Amino acid sequence: MPDTDCVRTADTRPLRHAGVLGALLLSACGSGNLAEAAHHRLTVEDAAGLVAEHSTVPADTQVVRVLAELWVDYSLLATHLGADTTLGSLDVGLIVEQPLQEIMLDRLRDAVIDVDTVVSNEELAERFAADLPGARATASQILLILPPSATIRQRDSVLTVARSLRDQLAEGADFAEMAVRYSGDPGSGSRGGSMGTFGRGEMLAPIDSAVFGLQPGELSDPVETQLGYHLLRLDALAVPELSEVGAEFRARIQQERLTRAEGAYIAQLDSAAGLQFAPDALQLARALIETAPSRLSRGASERPLMTWSDGGVYTTGEFLELARISPDGFAQGILAASDTELRALVRRLAQQELLLAEAREGGFDATAVQVDSVSAEARTAIRERAEVIGLIPRPGTDGAESATPTVQELVRGALIRIISGQQEILPLGGVTFLLRETDAWRIHESRIGTTLDRVEEIELR
Repeated sequence: MPDTDCVRTADTRPLRHAGVLGALLLSACGSGNLAEAAHHRLTVEDAAGLVAEHSTVPADTQVVRVLAELWVDYSLLATHLGADTTLGSLDVGLIVEQPLQEIMLDRLRDAVIDVDTVVSNEELAERFAADLPGARATASQILLILPPSATIRQRDSVLTVARSLRDQLAEGADFAEMAVRYSGDPGSGSRGGSMGTFGRGEMLAPIDSAVFGLQPGELSDPVETQLGYHLLRLDALAVPELSEVGAEFRARIQQERLTRAEGAYIAQLDSAAGLQFAPDALQLARALIETAPSRLSRGASERPLMTWSDGGVYTTGEFLELARISPDGFAQGILAASDTELRALVRRLAQQELLLAEAREGGFDATAVQVDSVSAEARTAIRERAEVIGLIPRPGTDGAESATPTVQELVRGALIRIISGQQEILPLGGVTFLLRETDAWRIHESRIGTTLDRVEEIELR
């Protein structure tokens, strides 16, 4: 039976486009859902009303799609919370897999890597003098810029000028005047070459190495970076006392030793296993990120990115699952990575699978107590995120009895706060993948345009 309220609403509002009436009658009634999730539905009419009445940005396809995506995720989560506020029935296996793997790898590391962690006072003092941990330099520069595709002749020409300027500075020329006149860096150049004060690792590696290798007042030889040639002067150096940073620095040395030992162990496993890239590994990895398929066929998910002895394989399916549960920056990083960087990442992922196999073979799986603890922490984190979003009813402040809001009332309130600019979108990260894998949901892409048409009609009333 048709919903007479929605028929009447659609029938009595002015229409600008011929043929829209029929579409509205279909979209606003029984078959007119923009999305469904956990037995709830977001109708085209409801979605259009939310956007038209509350959105602070002009309606477009992206606004409607984001609204639908958030509605699905929030509806699924709020439904679980409505059934059990502790989320005890929610299978969090997908999002606790990584922390449980880290526990396995920690247990393996403790068993197979033996590192001497004793750092003598003499070694500590020597390393302190060489590394200057916690030091902050105040420096100045003159930058002679190189064109992005500089020829050898151009490089030689710029280097000759840099050496000439260095000779003039050594003979007493005013550094600030020379910087204003010659430096191609608009920031420091306009300030007489001043780079301000910075710590180790905050500048490009060649600059960092040169500056912290100088004595106060000393000039460097021309230092080449991708920007050009730099003439550097150390103006002042502030170094903490060893007694102030000794404990932290000793721990850093110990961690360096552990990292080297881990690297040697992994390299040994890699070599023994014979890790090999599939011929199209990088193209497959990039394609998965660019297309972001919701799921892969069995055959596609088993395509190898890397293989090794004894039938070991790191697959496209494993890579896609990692991408789904990773923060948003993971995908952007893959797309921006060079081939060298992407090869290194895929190799590290395959090496981790090797390590996990070693851990399982050695009996280093997480204990039942650890699994329960990590799962409880995950559920608590999800509940805290839901509370911030507003998917958990809050008790009244006046002590009066009030009806508990429904799932869709909570979801609607959260969406209004977001599209009206009162609250920023709070991503659910891997929880989105978890919810969508375990519950029924759907977004009707073909009705996004219909929703936009209805938004326009509402705004013109």
